[in-house]
Amino acid sequence: MKVVRLAAITLGILVIAASPAGAAPTVATDEKFWFYWVAPLLLFGFVGFLGALAAGYYVRVIRPKHRGRPVDQ
Repeated sequence: MKVVRLAAITLGILVIAASPAGAAPTVATDEKFWFYWVAPLLLFGFVGFLGALAAGYYVRVIRPKHRGRPVDQ
């Protein structure tokens, strides 16, 4: 696929996907919105993902490098 065609398709999909959000009315009140409950879940999921990424890096990269070496080197 040519770059221009791919960019046009991507832009078209983006415009179509964003149109319902642009049509939604804005609410300027101090009420909590219904979707605030998802923020802690996203935060804990992201922190868990970073922890799993760090643990996987340790297990796959750091530990094999230093396996079998004496502590006092």
